[in-house]
Amino acid sequence: MDKNDKSKFAGGYEKQDKPAKQVHVNLEQAMSKEEIGRYLVDIGQKLVNEGNFTIKQGQESHNINPSGHVELELKYKTRGEKKTFEIEIQWKPGVDHTFEIS
Repeated sequence: MDKNDKSKFAGGYEKQDKPAKQVHVNLEQAMSKEEIGRYLVDIGQKLVNEGNFTIKQGQESHNINPSGHVELELKYKTRGEKKTFEIEIQWKPGVDHTFEIS
């Protein structure tokens, strides 16, 4: 294998072409812990009560509607004095991993 060939990973598996990542909303702003808590509670209540929520940034509006098999990832990281806690919700519409035994 040519070492400049980026189409394979170590181990010989073919790399699958992935669509380009599109960032629709990117929010980074200073808030108090209380404001962050209210923000997360609002999102949680919308998910519980309606199954979706809408994010508005400027003139753009995006409806977030997780469906099918939904995954939650919580990550706590430190680097020196900096600490980061991330919440990620991930899904593929139309993919359902539920099963039934009869």
